[in-house]
Amino acid sequence: MNKSIIALALSLSLSLASAAVALDNSKLVGTWQLVENAKDADGNNSPFVTEKLQFTSDGKMISANMPMPFRYKVNPDKAEIDRALARFPDLKGMEIMLAMVGNSPNDWSRPNIVYGVELKDNKFTMKLSGYTPARYKKLK
Repeated sequence: MNKSIIALALSLSLSLASAAVALDNSKLVGTWQLVENAKDADGNNSPFVTEKLQFTSDGKMISANMPMPFRYKVNPDKAEIDRALARFPDLKGMEIMLAMVGNSPNDWSRPNIVYGVELKDNKFTMKLSGYTPARYKKLK
């Protein structure tokens, strides 16, 4: 009985610890190549996804489809996450990344774009509400 309780407590601790791991911004920095485009409900490619995406260490996201770099924020606070998920509940279960046009006011409570993201090794997934996830691989 005691061994079962200890095993259960250990597995619960490990699952909570892995859920609490924040997105590592330093691993996001670099150039990413699209391997799977996002699609809408009709199967059309998303016009918001680019072939290459670059993240800089100073918090900029650069894409050929964007007129200027966006500023991005990973690991938003709980209030920012709650607001984002209230607007876009289909992003629940993913890390939240906020993005704003380069010259927007510094108010992360009202970002221009909210993404659901996942980063694992050299694979990066970005999801916009209403589309399937876009998947990228890291080039450098």
